Amino acid sequence: MEAARNIQLMIVGAQKSGTSSLLRYLAQHPDIHTHLQPEMTFFLQDREYTRGYTWAFSKYFAGENDCDDIADKQLIAKNVMVMHSPEVLQRIYEHNPDIHLVVLLREPVARAYSAYWWARRRGWENIKTYEEALDAEEARLNEDWFKWRQCAYQYNSIYYPHVKNLIAQFGSDRVHCILTDDLKEDAEAVCQQLFHHIGIPTDFKPIIGERYNRAAIPRFERFNYLFTQFLASHNPLRRAIRKLIPDATAYTLRKAILNWNDRPQKDESVLPPLSPETSERQMTYFKPFNEQLAELLDRDLSSWN
Repeated sequence: MEAARNIQLMIVGAQKSGTSSLLRYLAQHPDIHTHLQPEMTFFLQDREYTRGYTWAFSKYFAGENDCDDIADKQLIAKNVMVMHSPEVLQRIYEHNPDIHLVVLLREPVARAYSAYWWARRRGWENIKTYEEALDAEEARLNEDWFKWRQCAYQYNSIYYPHVKNLIAQFGSDRVHCILTDDLKEDAEAVCQQLFHHIGIPTDFKPIIGERYNRAAIPRFERFNYLFTQFLASHNPLRRAIRKLIPDATAYTLRKAILNWNDRPQKDESVLPPLSPETSERQMTYFKPFNEQLAELLDRDLSSWN
């Protein structure tokens, strides 16, 4: 296997903002290679990070089932939770201080509500109303951010302090903040701008149209909860099985099982509507953070308010 090479670009947030679609659009470029898994958890998970980047390179980019010749390709990765952790960002900086980081930013109320239903779908959330989950968020985060990071709906929609930290650490020329609306409007132009930043030909036109990671409601919510518990790293049965199954095979099986229990939806309008009172309350809450972000990025975000 070839020597491990550094990641040149990483999508670091925000969850439920179109990051899966952007990754797959970028990955169509013949000079780009990325991981099969939806997220590269190496920098986030201590149990992976302690094994070193050479191990991670083999798992995510140059595994036994990966037949692509990646010697001359730029490596890109995605994990939508790393922007919220200064410790994890430091790990990325130490890996490659010249890396380009991409942040997709979606209107925060819609993002938070979408994230709640995603957590319900994946078995991470057992509170049956969004409002009750919001009420529980502060106690959860005080208990353990890492444990509850997928259920930090409001916290993960406060973009300003995290984007500010990213720019301070990596520099404004290496942090690329893109609105979800930009991606919807002209995904091809967004991709070509990012191709330019990592120094590959910009005349390639990715096939745009398919949306990845669409909204869905589980057929059997309890099934996803039990399956998530089985997948937990502390489960001894799961650890024993994983020693016998290659990473690519395990990922394919996991995806197939979860997809089997999904009822895909054409769009998120089929989800239970967010109450006007909750929407208004959250808009008021996010408004000062949105205004700070607009000033930092020199972009008009008034429509979010």
